[in-house]
Amino acid sequence: MRVPGSLRLWLILALAVLVALLFWPSTQVLYEQWSDFVNITFTHGWLVFPVSVALVLRSRRQIAAVPAAPWPLAMLALSGAVVAWLICYRASIQDLHITIFPAIFWFAVTAAFGWNVGRLLAFPVAFFYFAVPSWAQLGNPLQDLTVIAMQGFLGLTGPHAVISGDTIHIPNGSFRIEEGCSGLHFMIVGLAVAALHGELRRDPWRTRLAELGLMAVLSLLANWVRVYVIIEAGYLTNMQHYLVRVSHYWFGWGVFALALVAFFWLTTWFTNETVSEPESEFRMPAVSASLRAQVAGFATVAFLLAAFPALSLLVRQQHPPAPLATTPLATARPPWSFVPPRAYSFWVPSYPGADQTDAVAAQDGAGRTVELFRARYRAQAQGAELVGSSSSLLGTYLRYRGEQPVTSAHGIFRETEVADPIGDRSLIWWRYEIGGRVFVVPLASQLWYGMNALVSNPLSAVVAVRAECRADCAEARAALQAFLASASIE
Repeated sequence: MRVPGSLRLWLILALAVLVALLFWPSTQVLYEQWSDFVNITFTHGWLVFPVSVALVLRSRRQIAAVPAAPWPLAMLALSGAVVAWLICYRASIQDLHITIFPAIFWFAVTAAFGWNVGRLLAFPVAFFYFAVPSWAQLGNPLQDLTVIAMQGFLGLTGPHAVISGDTIHIPNGSFRIEEGCSGLHFMIVGLAVAALHGELRRDPWRTRLAELGLMAVLSLLANWVRVYVIIEAGYLTNMQHYLVRVSHYWFGWGVFALALVAFFWLTTWFTNETVSEPESEFRMPAVSASLRAQVAGFATVAFLLAAFPALSLLVRQQHPPAPLATTPLATARPPWSFVPPRAYSFWVPSYPGADQTDAVAAQDGAGRTVELFRARYRAQAQGAELVGSSSSLLGTYLRYRGEQPVTSAHGIFRETEVADPIGDRSLIWWRYEIGGRVFVVPLASQLWYGMNALVSNPLSAVVAVRAECRADCAEARAALQAFLASASIE
């Protein structure tokens, strides 16, 4: 018995729904980001998603007609993707688990129906990535490029500008190049348009890559022109122009629309050689595996999708989080003794959701003071994690200046030099401890936690000590070394 083409499409839809439900945390992140009409960077997801669906429907006759059979190699890849997703989810590395999420769906379809069907869904799934918020990682580099571009433009045309970090000072005002000024939204939308343009024309891959490169350049230029015009408008009108006082949102999209016009005009110069699907693929009868084989493939894939999360949850329940010890944060030998923490300290680390936080201070006979901090989690989760957007070792007041690895009597730490609001410097030695293992690289610590959290609930903590640079930071470094040599930190 052969498989009706429409049934295969329904099975693919069922896999999409199953992936969306079983890996709901990623689905929820996408929904929240697409619906964030305040930051608006990824609201275009509501357009990208239906376009991806439409691209699948456009190929529905080929999908229904091509030979199809379960593919064991893709099932192995699917298993790896699911495990990787679980690790990233348990480690609260959101950008990674939402990046893996669409790949899980593609591997599921390819595993159930084979490469022929997977090939036809490759571009729709790849296009869906333009709606994935992991693109936010490009925000800071694009922001830095915008500042550099403004330095060059204003250096050529004026007015005289002094640039401090991401702030541009002109004679009658200042402009801060915030992350929203990076042009990230223009870049993502532009690349999506270029990719779709090449797909609809069925351009050769070299042409498509050239179109993506062209659109990337035009998107950058459009954003730079937008920011430059706003700065010039502020200068010429003594900061009273509409674009400065009220809004420049739609002005930016107007400039970007001109970039799109330029893109479509310039791409008419590219080769019009197209790569079309053979007509035989549209007319060939369904010569796929039997209904039983494909349903078996679908059932196997559905089992793999559900089995790993269920097994991980079951095993974790057998290993609940360990209770926290009530022992002191540290003990010290003379000449060091503990003193009350300074209420006026600028060092106020922030670790929301921590199950336990401790802060103490110690002083030696020479008057050198060291502050200690520890935050511990019985189990990490999004919003309650060692490494995340809401967690900060420096807190609100301290500013980063540089860092390097250091060794001490208690093993390796990472030294971070910071400055407080009045310009005084200090050193913070810190490290993460995951299930008794020490890390000084945030990503490595979270991945290790994620791997262990597949089957248990390892205790995790950040431990840090701080000393002020009085004469110089060499003195602070010596104080930290001396304290750790005589202290016992739990």
